[in-house]
Amino acid sequence: MQKKPRWWERLHWRFALVTVFVSLFAMSAMAVSALVALTHFYVSEQNHRVEDLTESRVQEISLIYRHMNGNKKTEWRKAMLCRAVMQVLTNVSRKSLLGEQSYVMAVISPANTLVYPTPDLECDEQHGGKSWKAPFSPTVAQFLDKLIAASGREKEKMDFTLLRGAIQQAQMGEEVAGTFGPSWLPQPFMAQPIRLTRSDGTSEVLGVLFVTTRFAIDESMPQLIVNVGSVVLTASLIIAVIAAVIAILFTRTITRPLAKLSKAARQMAGGEYHAQVVTRAGGELGELAHAFNEMSAQLRRDVEELRRQEVLRRELIMNITHDLATPLTAITGLGEALIDGVNQSREDYEATGQIIVRETLRLRRLVQDIHMIAKVEEGALHPRYVPVRLAALVDEVFAVLTPEFERTNLEPINAVPYHLAPVQADRDMLFRVFSNLCENALSHTPSGGTVTVSAEREGNYLRLSVTDTGQGIPEEALTRVFERFYRADSARSSQAGKKAGSGLGLAIVKAIIEAHGGSVSAENRPQGGARISFTLPLRDSKGKQQEKAEERLRHAEI
Repeated sequence: MQKKPRWWERLHWRFALVTVFVSLFAMSAMAVSALVALTHFYVSEQNHRVEDLTESRVQEISLIYRHMNGNKKTEWRKAMLCRAVMQVLTNVSRKSLLGEQSYVMAVISPANTLVYPTPDLECDEQHGGKSWKAPFSPTVAQFLDKLIAASGREKEKMDFTLLRGAIQQAQMGEEVAGTFGPSWLPQPFMAQPIRLTRSDGTSEVLGVLFVTTRFAIDESMPQLIVNVGSVVLTASLIIAVIAAVIAILFTRTITRPLAKLSKAARQMAGGEYHAQVVTRAGGELGELAHAFNEMSAQLRRDVEELRRQEVLRRELIMNITHDLATPLTAITGLGEALIDGVNQSREDYEATGQIIVRETLRLRRLVQDIHMIAKVEEGALHPRYVPVRLAALVDEVFAVLTPEFERTNLEPINAVPYHLAPVQADRDMLFRVFSNLCENALSHTPSGGTVTVSAEREGNYLRLSVTDTGQGIPEEALTRVFERFYRADSARSSQAGKKAGSGLGLAIVKAIIEAHGGSVSAENRPQGGARISFTLPLRDSKGKQQEKAEERLRHAEI
C-alpha cells in the first residue's frame, strides 16, 4: 500500500512554498536595490548639505571675527577666533531634506590645535548613550583618533590618513571634500579654511572648519534608511503571505483535476475500467483528462474483448477436444473390429477402411488448422510467391473433396476462366484457402445444392468468390465470422444436416489473404445462400506485390 504523502510533499503546498521563497527573494532583491539607491541618494544629499553647512559657517565665523577687530595681536586672535566659533557653532543643528540632522564640527588652528570644542563645552548631543568631551587644545591627531575611535572601533589607518591630509590641505588654503567610513554607508566630510581678508586684498588662514555627520562616529543607521528597511521587511512578509494564499487557491485549480485523475487511476488499478474523469479544466489539464477518458474507454473495450476471446478460446478448446475425440473413437472402434475379423466381408473391410481414412484426414486437417493459427499468432505467416493458375488449383481442390461432394450430394462448379492469367501467390496457402471455403460451404449447404467458385477482375485486384445455396449467415455473425475464436450458431449446420466445423477455417482464410495483401468479406445472397469473397492484388512485379502484402500483414489485426 502506498504511503500517505506528508503535507510538504503535496503539490499545492509545494507551490505555496516555492511562491513564498520566490516572493521573499524578489522582495529582498527589490529591498536591496531600494536601499542601495536610497544610500546613494543619502550620501549624495549629505555631501551637498555638509558643503553648504561648512561654507555658511565659515562665512559667519569670518564675518564675526572681522567685527571683533581681527587685526589685533596674535595672542588675542586665537581668543577672538574661539569666541567667534563658539558664537556660531554652539548647539548647532540644521534642518535638512532628510529631517533633523546633527553634525560633528571642529575648528583646527594653523598650529594643529583644536579651537572648538573647548574644555568648557561638552558635546552633549548623544546617540545610543555615547558622548565625548574634547580636552584643551588637543592636537589634530588626537582629535582624529577620537573621531575615528568614538564608536568603539580601532583606528583605521586609511581614514586617519585621509582626514589628516584633508586638514593639511585646508590649512594651506584649499577646500577638501570627501567620504570616509564603511564602504556600505560612507559618510561625507569637508575641511574648509577660515580666511581673514585684509583691506589690501591679502588673506590669511585663521583655521580650518571640519564638518561631518554624527553617524560617522557612532556608526548608527540614518533614521530614514531604518524606516525604509522596516517598511520593506514588513511589506515583504505581508506580500509573501498573500502570495502563499493566492498560490494555494490557484494550485487547487490544478490539484483538483489531478486528484480526480489519481482517483480514477486507482479505480482502474482495482479493476474498475469504467472510471472516467469529469472536469471543467481547460488547457493541458483538460487534454490530459480527455486522453485519460479515451484511454479508459479503450482499455475497457480491450479488457472486454480479451474476456470474450478467453471465453471463445475455452469454447474452442472444448470443440477441438470433441472434434479430436469423435474421429479417434471411430478409428479405435473400427480398428478393433478389423482386428477381431468377426463376420467381415471384403466389402465391409473396404467400407471400414474408407471410414478410417476419412476420419484420419479429418484429424489431419484439424491439426493443420491448429498449427496454422499458431503461426498466425506468432506472425510467422510468410507467403512464397510463385505463378498460380487459379482454375487448375480449384480443380485440384474439387478433386480432393470429391468424396465429400458425393457423400453430401452436392455439385461443385468451377466458374474460374481457364484463360485467366496466373497470379503471384503462395500455391499451398491458396489451396488451403479454397479448401477451407469449400469445406465451409459443404458444411452449410443441404443435399442437392451447389458450391460455385468464380473470379472477376476489379481494377488492380482479382476477386474470387465461393457461393453456396444454403441458409445463409445470420446477420449478427456476418462481421464476426472471420474472428479467430468465434464460432457461428450451429443452427445453420443443423439445418443442412451437417456437423459444425471447428471454427478455425475462416480465420485461417483471412490471415492468409491479408498476408497476400488482399481482403475478405462475407455476405448473403438475395436469392439465398452465402457468398464469401476475397481479393488478390494483380502486380507485374513480384517484389512490389510481396512488399505490399508484408505491409498489410504488419498492420493487420488478426
